Amino acid sequence: MADIPLGFTPVSTPTARIDPRVALATSMHAAPGVYAVLVGSGMSSAAGIPTGWAVIQDLIREVARADHVADEEVGDIPEQWWEAQGRGEPKYDELLNELAPTPAARQALLRRYFDPPPPQGPIQPTAVHRVLAVLCAQRNVRVVLTTNFDRLIERALEDAGASPQVVATVDDIKGMTPLAHARTTVIKLHGDYESSEMRNTREELGEYPKPLRRLLDRVLDEYGLLVIGWSAEHDTALADAISACPSRRYPTYWAAHNGRLTEKARRLIAARQAAVIETQGADALLHDLAERVISLDRRAERRGGTRLLRGVYRHPPDRGAPQGWSTVPLLQLCAVAELAPASIEQCGLIGPQDREELVRALQGSSVNNGLHVLSAIKSAFVTDEDALFSSGPLMGFWNPTPNAHQSTDEASYRWGRDATSGVSALATVRMPGVAQGGTILCLLDIAVSATEPVRLGTVASLWRDGLVLVSQTIPGALADVVPFDAEVQEVEIHAFAPQDAAGGMRVRAGIYEPGSNSVDRRIDLSPFGLPSREMNNSLGAAAQVDGGLTELDATRLVIELTEYIALANGYLDPRDGIAALRAELGLGASTPDGP
Repeated sequence: MADIPLGFTPVSTPTARIDPRVALATSMHAAPGVYAVLVGSGMSSAAGIPTGWAVIQDLIREVARADHVADEEVGDIPEQWWEAQGRGEPKYDELLNELAPTPAARQALLRRYFDPPPPQGPIQPTAVHRVLAVLCAQRNVRVVLTTNFDRLIERALEDAGASPQVVATVDDIKGMTPLAHARTTVIKLHGDYESSEMRNTREELGEYPKPLRRLLDRVLDEYGLLVIGWSAEHDTALADAISACPSRRYPTYWAAHNGRLTEKARRLIAARQAAVIETQGADALLHDLAERVISLDRRAERRGGTRLLRGVYRHPPDRGAPQGWSTVPLLQLCAVAELAPASIEQCGLIGPQDREELVRALQGSSVNNGLHVLSAIKSAFVTDEDALFSSGPLMGFWNPTPNAHQSTDEASYRWGRDATSGVSALATVRMPGVAQGGTILCLLDIAVSATEPVRLGTVASLWRDGLVLVSQTIPGALADVVPFDAEVQEVEIHAFAPQDAAGGMRVRAGIYEPGSNSVDRRIDLSPFGLPSREMNNSLGAAAQVDGGLTELDATRLVIELTEYIALANGYLDPRDGIAALRAELGLGASTPDGP
């Protein structure tokens, strides 16, 4: 057995007393991302996709017809007719070259099998593909191995907001992002239908290229495995790799459709010490698995260190313009994190090196990317065209905030220009000497002064990225200043649309009238339906947390806080809007039945 790294905790194969479905769901919940799913042709055939060998057989018939050979003469086993002509074992590449000698012709020829035009196509992912995509979007699964040539898995993943890294050729392996750093990776062991590296023949399936075999060995060594729709009957190289892998770090689970297994599959199950899950089909298995994992995840969220603070928050946006903006923007979005315990005596001094680290962290943050995207969208709807091009620091870079209080205990940086028009942002850190009590405050304020409302999904994305920034990125950049035992204990999100925000501003074509500003004019809240009362010009929510938030933690928390905000502000049934928001932020639908 291979050496297990220090600190590595293996997951045991379930005993006979434990339902393997329960064991798989429990370990997938406890260690999300450590299971790879191996998908065989069974999943694609259910969608009407032919197997690789079926494509070869049909291509042989095409060659025969081109040679004016009747279908009756070819018979039901076209490969036998092919070999009887003295051509040897049929090879995929030779058949393609005979029928379609150019790359464009080959792609056009194969598309009818895997992506046919209307009215027959395009072939859509099945419910099984979509539930697998939900598990990937929830980050319970990060690696998918498949022997299929089609792109149904990739389409389902993209629909679920988990666009994958696809590895279909040896060249793809050379430039791939490491598995640990990629959100989702689909490894197409036998190639893609548009690739020249499709593996079909016995020779091609008998031995993989060395780079592919090394990658496969790594997955089998480092990940657990769930096998679905694969018989092990013809894929010799894949079966050999599974059998030869010495590691048992994580268990293997093997789905047996109605209890049926080939003899080769039984030998691999014995060699891998796999747990067999008898199922009526991949659809039933994955739905059951997704329901169990999601239920465990939600239960853990309720028991975890995150707790909604109903109607309580301590750091609402300033009613006046914050330092660095000369005016209050039409819409101000905020994310706040409070770290404690921290006294002024425990904190270090913010020096030049700390500021350099902070700027690097801000430049590389998801917030930075989100501001670029929002600025590009909203530049066409600014309230003051001249202000967008006024003098000042260049857009897209974090610079010391003009006219802000900078010291050894406070640092403030601004993205963009003034809040008068377009998009701008302020990132601020205040040590206990500035903040009230024994706490450190990390704040992000985003100004959106545009006549068009901002999409709810965009606002939620900015809140999510903002919470990661203030609870994780900024404290990490200032690790030499923040006391070692100070932890993030509370976070808040806010939206503020002051009624007097337009005072003194020039307005394009009179679109905006002073005094008519409100949150529902600046944020498109229509996914929640109609409110039962008039909307306030300020809304927010807070939660207790245990430490900095990862992107997934922040996503889940923003969903919960947004739902609370909707209910607290008169939206009686925001469930459809929340379900759509979950899908847009990459959590999938609220139930495994959704995309």
